[in-house]
Amino acid sequence: DKYIAMKDGILSPSTIRSYDSTRRNHLPTLMNTPLKNITKNVAQKAFNEEAKNYSEKTVLNVYHVLTVVLNQFTDRSLEISLAQPEEREVNTLSEEQLKTLITALQGDKSEIPLLIALFLGLRRSEIMALEHSDYDPETQILNITKAKVPDKDGNFVIKKTKTKKSRRKISVPAYLSDRLKACIEREEPFYNVAPERPYKRLQQLCEKYNLPKMSMHDLRHQNASIMLSLGIPDKYAMERGGWSSNSTMKNIYQHTMSEARLQTDAK
Repeated sequence: DKYIAMKDGILSPSTIRSYDSTRRNHLPTLMNTPLKNITKNVAQKAFNEEAKNYSEKTVLNVYHVLTVVLNQFTDRSLEISLAQPEEREVNTLSEEQLKTLITALQGDKSEIPLLIALFLGLRRSEIMALEHSDYDPETQILNITKAKVPDKDGNFVIKKTKTKKSRRKISVPAYLSDRLKACIEREEPFYNVAPERPYKRLQQLCEKYNLPKMSMHDLRHQNASIMLSLGIPDKYAMERGGWSSNSTMKNIYQHTMSEARLQTDAK
């Protein structure tokens, strides 16, 4: 509680939300234990229990929260054994599959948020925060300066983008630009549906058209993979995607598309 209070207003609302969730839902055997009594063995037992009920990634996130709190209030650090999260395989769509998805989205209420994620590689929080004033129909430039995230009470609030590099300007292709202009003329928000609706609609379309199962964030991965397949230089790809480091873009977001794999094999 003291650590969260110290960092409230400094850290992102979504980070505070995750810390508060850890406080409420995790490490029940440690919550009433004085800090001085949280030894390596005591902590290891607590995290062994966590591992029975939660994924490796969740347990690792909880460990990070406990670590920063201990670093703040004690001079001890905990070195315990944790299972490392398995790298999730991210599905990518072929060119024909992309055409199928884009066609299926025509006129759908979730079309604009999903097309922005696919065509421009924006994060969901960035798309949700977009306003008409962020887009210039004359130059077809979209200005990304903020994000919309849930706070610890579940209310969505506006904050700065994830990193300084995330603040960027992106040229919008004509196909998407026409839809953004029409949206402005109708005086409708670009993200005119409930927060989870685009994800659910994407799942429905993937099932209906027999496409690989994808999340909304996977479309950001798809965008990075398309830039890779087109040979876009790293510097420009990083600027367009808003990544702070080359390694993050390459190791996490860029995946070799199946068509490119086959072409490489044939060569």
